[in-house]
Amino acid sequence: MMSKENQPAPVRRWLHLAFWFLVLAIGALRFVYLAADFPNDSPWMVDQAKFTDEGWWTSAAVSHAITGHWYISGDYNPAVALPIWPLLVSAVFRFTGLNFIAARAFSVAISLATLVLVYLLVRRHTRPGAYLSAYAAVLLLALSPFAFVFSRLAILDTLVAFELCLCLLVASCATRQRIWPLVALAALISVMLLTKTTAAVLLPSILWLAWSTAGRKLIPFLRATCAVVLVPAAIVKCYSMLVAYMGYGADYQSFYDLNSMENYVWSQTFTTFTETLHNCFWIDRILYPVALVILVVTIVWKRKLWSNPLFAASWLALGGVALYIFRRQEDYAPRYFVVMLIPLILVVVLALDAILAQPRPSPKSPQTLTAALLLLAIAASAVANAIMVAQFVSHPQYQFLGAANSIRAIVRSHPEQKPLILGVSGPQISLMTGIPSINDGYGTEDMSEKIARYRPGWYLAWAGISSDDAPLLAPYRLQPVASFPVFDDDERTPLILYKMTPR
Repeated sequence: MMSKENQPAPVRRWLHLAFWFLVLAIGALRFVYLAADFPNDSPWMVDQAKFTDEGWWTSAAVSHAITGHWYISGDYNPAVALPIWPLLVSAVFRFTGLNFIAARAFSVAISLATLVLVYLLVRRHTRPGAYLSAYAAVLLLALSPFAFVFSRLAILDTLVAFELCLCLLVASCATRQRIWPLVALAALISVMLLTKTTAAVLLPSILWLAWSTAGRKLIPFLRATCAVVLVPAAIVKCYSMLVAYMGYGADYQSFYDLNSMENYVWSQTFTTFTETLHNCFWIDRILYPVALVILVVTIVWKRKLWSNPLFAASWLALGGVALYIFRRQEDYAPRYFVVMLIPLILVVVLALDAILAQPRPSPKSPQTLTAALLLLAIAASAVANAIMVAQFVSHPQYQFLGAANSIRAIVRSHPEQKPLILGVSGPQISLMTGIPSINDGYGTEDMSEKIARYRPGWYLAWAGISSDDAPLLAPYRLQPVASFPVFDDDERTPLILYKMTPR
């Protein structure tokens, strides 16, 4: 039977076209029902990004679209510390107007562009003419329900995954004779750190690949360290000084104080470790245990695979993110694992390529059996994930969207009330409806100060007013106006809208 690399050029060309047509068809499903809620009863139901993070991270772009000002004094202004995503979304809004579907579509487009980067990355680090591993990587990523649900949210993690792949691709071009990849890396990594600060845990992976590409000598290491670590750190530091000079230093510091880690509880180390291992099943139920087996086998036996710099870089990325999640202990969320999906897939497909690259043994040899088992695991993952994505697409729900539309109608039907919503999900409602809001939980001022300054007309709370918030709301009489059963978290439903009347 003729192997793919030995097939005539027209046949290969048609195979390429057929493959990318299939990937395009699968990827197009991410644009279907973009207004739908985050799927209920999914493995990632505990993630609060489905009702907060879209609004928080796009709040500057939303505020600019509504009021013409990106900054709200005293409120939560994450764009001060992380300006890249709000700038990109604001550029989208210039063409579409304030539209949360457009913001989500932009995130989906980034996720699809990532497929191309993954293909190029795998092709660069596998055998010439062998396309199976690259095809498998792209198909697994396109079919991933984990990538499907989170790429359909206008949050930071999809963009960080794209930036990681782009940085790895540029790093793989950083030979001794080339300077432009290092210059590009310095700029790209600075952008990545200003997209999400926790992307710093990915820098060892990028540094390793850049250094390996240049030959793993002292001078290339120093050059790569400057491009990957020192220059981006200097740029981010200069940015923070500029922010402070412009008068936003308190917001910048408040953001980092809010996201700082608490003291580590060493007595919970074993529990945290086992829980982190268990939660990695969120990434992929089949590929994750396969990757662990590959890790063990390549450490104790088949160590040659570590000579592939992308394989080692993938494990450095996985280890960096896992260590960060482990350090947070109980403060974790499924979205923290999103950036681990691509390195996990790379580990599996690079192992597959390494097996197929060996001389062809007899049909009953261990090598043949290993390749067959790995292909079976990849196929099983693709089928299981395709079924889950099909379920998400075929059963869209619009509870949150319905609640947002009802809130907009209620607010507009009471012109005597100030059209300003106070609440932790207020920015999310603003993104979906265009009604201004302020965050009741975070900012440089506490809730009582913000209430006194802005005098909101409406309060939005999940499952009622908490005992901690009640004293801060005491200057107002809160009248329940509407209650909306939203999502599948018993502790976060219903969503209640209160009318605020000064006492």
